[in-house]
Amino acid sequence: MENIYYIQDLEQLRVLSDPLRVKILWSFNGKEKTGKMLADEFQMAPSKIRYHLTELERVGLVEVVRTELKNGIQQKFYLPVAETFSLEKMASLLNGEDVSQLDDAIKESAFLSLEELRQKLTEAKLRKHEMIQIPYTVRLTKEEKRAVADKLMDIYQLLKRASKRRTDEPVEECYLNLTMFPME
Repeated sequence: MENIYYIQDLEQLRVLSDPLRVKILWSFNGKEKTGKMLADEFQMAPSKIRYHLTELERVGLVEVVRTELKNGIQQKFYLPVAETFSLEKMASLLNGEDVSQLDDAIKESAFLSLEELRQKLTEAKLRKHEMIQIPYTVRLTKEEKRAVADKLMDIYQLLKRASKRRTDEPVEECYLNLTMFPME
């Protein structure tokens, strides 16, 4: 699985513009899942989930990572092709195109992130001074914006390496949510 997958064409963008498909991608959380598992999780008909998985697979955003025979039925286990999806390289294609559905997908992604934050805060047993939250709006040049984005990706890579590391030291599970976007 790649770290970041850059959306490459308008067809991938169109498929990704459906908020349910964004929810499906978010729901994997690094774990292989079948269409049935996703249908149970979303409390939806398996055929509806299968349709959306097929669309995501068709454009290369999810892939079958293994199959398993269960009660004579072949089960497909899926994973997204990357942990993160980026629209960064789509700017030249988006100019002049109607991508109004993209707004819904971005909003859904943000709402899912906020809901996950709310759930994690509800479950957390916070002690004094253990939560750091820095909401901040800043004006940056293109170079400064790129530098901040690079630093955020460095932090992400550090966290990813740390989460894969095996250690005998006691560890604490922490939730982290970083978001940066232009406001104009």
